[in-house]
Amino acid sequence: MDATARNTEGPTGAFVKQVITRALLFAVAAALILTLTGQSDWARGVALGAIASVANFLVMAWLLPRALDPARRRGQAFTVVSVVLRFALMAAALAVALSMPARVAPLAVAAGLFMVQFTLLSDRFMGGRLVGSPSESK
Repeated sequence: MDATARNTEGPTGAFVKQVITRALLFAVAAALILTLTGQSDWARGVALGAIASVANFLVMAWLLPRALDPARRRGQAFTVVSVVLRFALMAAALAVALSMPARVAPLAVAAGLFMVQFTLLSDRFMGGRLVGSPSESK
């Protein structure tokens, strides 16, 4: 089994999948509520920001173990690539919103970029009920 397959399995991989699933569910719920209230540009913005947030989290989860691996001499290069790629994802989402502000609300994209962080904080305040407690992942 290669290193890529090992990094997506086990407690860490399950945690990443749960966070991504919850973040996307929050995004869909927010977009649905905004659409029903007639704010479709805000709904598109939250959805776009949330997709970029989830992609950012996924890239971080995928590249961080490679950057911290003491056996690899290229750890620093992985760190730089990770930061550049993650910033590019966020910048691309904001650039799309700024290029067509009538269709996608830029402030909603900015709010959507924090969807994974919102998911993690809401899990913390709910006592680990959203993504599971550490004892469940053993």
